[in-house]
Amino acid sequence: MPQLQQQSPSTRFLGKMALSKRNILYVDGYNIINSWKKLKDLSRQSLEEARELLISEMAEYSSLSAEEVVLVFDAYRSDSVKETIEKRLGITIVYTKKFQTADTYIEKEMHRLARRHNVKVCTNDAQIQSLAYERGASRITALELYNDLSNKRLKIKRSNRKDFNNNFDKFPLSDDLLEKIDQIRDNLLKD
Repeated sequence: MPQLQQQSPSTRFLGKMALSKRNILYVDGYNIINSWKKLKDLSRQSLEEARELLISEMAEYSSLSAEEVVLVFDAYRSDSVKETIEKRLGITIVYTKKFQTADTYIEKEMHRLARRHNVKVCTNDAQIQSLAYERGASRITALELYNDLSNKRLKIKRSNRKDFNNNFDKFPLSDDLLEKIDQIRDNLLKD
């Protein structure tokens, strides 16, 4: 009978810690709105609609990437003494308190979490990107996030198309039915 190796308490602790690491993406909301053309154009008409579209986009990104997304808007509710945090569509949305920027909120959260979890920061602000690197977090620009979301959507679209084709092959149509479909197509093309 083989002997089981005993784990030291520190090894057991590190093993549990590794299992509990979270993948968290902090997004500077207004930085993204001012960087993505579609959102920037929309914000000129309605900043509220641009925020809502970004929330929707980040919810989709969260579901496609399996990352916890924390979307931070600075001083939106400027009279508030405390930051306002809400959970919606599977993401966390933070409106910072009066006189607090998204950058300072993200900086505080990086300091608190980056050594224990996989933290990524999305901003075009070079100072926050540099700070992320110093704190052990990774960084991504607004354009990189946009491209990553677009690529994830494209992969899903390709996967769905492939699944459809696979299902079509698994349930082939009879020659008689294919002939009828061809006739319908030809009749539609004549009109």
